Amino acid sequence: MTDLRSRVAYLQGLAEGLDIDVGSAHGRVLAGVLDVLGDIADEIEELTEFQGDLADYVEEMDDDLSSVEDEVYTDSEIVFIPDEDEVDDDDGPVAVLTCAECGRPIGARAGLMTADELEVTCPVCGCTMEVDEVVD
Repeated sequence: MTDLRSRVAYLQGLAEGLDIDVGSAHGRVLAGVLDVLGDIADEIEELTEFQGDLADYVEEMDDDLSSVEDEVYTDSEIVFIPDEDEVDDDDGPVAVLTCAECGRPIGARAGLMTADELEVTCPVCGCTMEVDEVVD
């Protein structure tokens, strides 16, 4: 970035060294173009700094998300069946599903649906799971 700034400064120096009459039409145009180039160089420098900060922030967020994913998607068995104390009879039966791709058992509330109608997407690998059994 300093290269761009130095090149604009060089052009401004050349224009001053040529003793261009800024009162003439050509001189005003050249001075205006050089001023705009200087402003563009400033804006690009600010954007580059902001983009670097943003890239650092996204990298930190990615690291944080990786930590959360490691906690949520561990190698241990994942079963989303509520504890017996939390089960309310009004909630309906619990359907136990097994993922065809990763083999993880998943518990899901069947609600008003029958076991044949229940379709759940695996939170680990994203495939559709089949109902193994419905526990009342």
